Amino acid sequence: MADAEQDQISIRIGGKIFTGWKTFTVSVGIDALVGHFQIALSERWPGDPDQWGIEAGDACQLFIGEDKVITGWVDVAEYALDAERHPLTVSGMEKTIDLTDCSAIHKPGSWKGRKLEQIAADLTAPFSIGVKAVASTGAVFATFALQQGEKVFEAIDRMARQRGVLPVTTAEGDLQLIVPGQQAAGYSLELGQTIEAITFTNSLGERFSDYVLKGYSADGATRPKATEKDGGLGRYRPLLIVNDDHSTPANLAARARHEATTRAGRGQQVQITVSGFRDGGGELYRADRRVPVKARAVGIEAELLIYAVTYRRDETGSRTELMLAPKEAFGQLAIPAPAKRRRKSTPPLASLGEF
Repeated sequence: MADAEQDQISIRIGGKIFTGWKTFTVSVGIDALVGHFQIALSERWPGDPDQWGIEAGDACQLFIGEDKVITGWVDVAEYALDAERHPLTVSGMEKTIDLTDCSAIHKPGSWKGRKLEQIAADLTAPFSIGVKAVASTGAVFATFALQQGEKVFEAIDRMARQRGVLPVTTAEGDLQLIVPGQQAAGYSLELGQTIEAITFTNSLGERFSDYVLKGYSADGATRPKATEKDGGLGRYRPLLIVNDDHSTPANLAARARHEATTRAGRGQQVQITVSGFRDGGGELYRADRRVPVKARAVGIEAELLIYAVTYRRDETGSRTELMLAPKEAFGQLAIPAPAKRRRKSTPPLASLGEF
């Protein structure tokens, strides 16, 4: 297949295939549950414009070549007309937009002895969205209950955090439960070769030199504590976090390490622009891939995780923008479910003592 054919974007609605788009932006990633797109024609349409009939609310599939990138909904269809042009602009979202926007409604609203993916499937079924676990989701939930007014995704995310997995959207519009960073990209990104432009942002705004975690034991008799250091800071910046659940030294130590590593990872962001939409093997650039980055000129020589991908085409050509960070930025820590209530013998948090 020729490169131009590989890179042609099409949107498929109700058995019809619409092509010929002149400009577009398509963004997907694991940093947000919902990807989005905007595609446009900037000149008079071929054929009869009245036959296009793309409307807001249409179910759609978006392809680059034969590769499906998004399954979702047309959110906005904008038609215009002047003496020279009859353009159309279409924008939309992945199917999972309804999970982030809509309230979780289920009777009786609670489950006993069910696994994360089973409860999630019950919540997503009314939206015709499937759920698949490609990572271990741990033990069943003894009990899980919806909170009044929470969104569907908020409920699923609350469970996912307790099991140390991340919910993401697939190209089919379904939900997948993953541990990020498990797959190598199979290529490298090098300055002067594949990399056309690169920006490395190193921010210390959310990083601290010392993380101190404090909590209380189930019986209220002890005050467990754990600490972790971030050696990447050159000055003293402590952060005290009080764990509001029953704690052990082990789970406090795990959370302290998690805070240090994820904050350090998210503080180091790399944006890379490459030509075209495909790697050297002809595959679309995809999120959730580990890739070696070689750009000593900006201080980068490391394996990073692609966490978001944006495909663009305009009058200057086709290019892909990749957002990367150390894989630790998306490390998932299983967080114990909150206790039902405190024991009377447990003192209030204010009496946990000095830093």
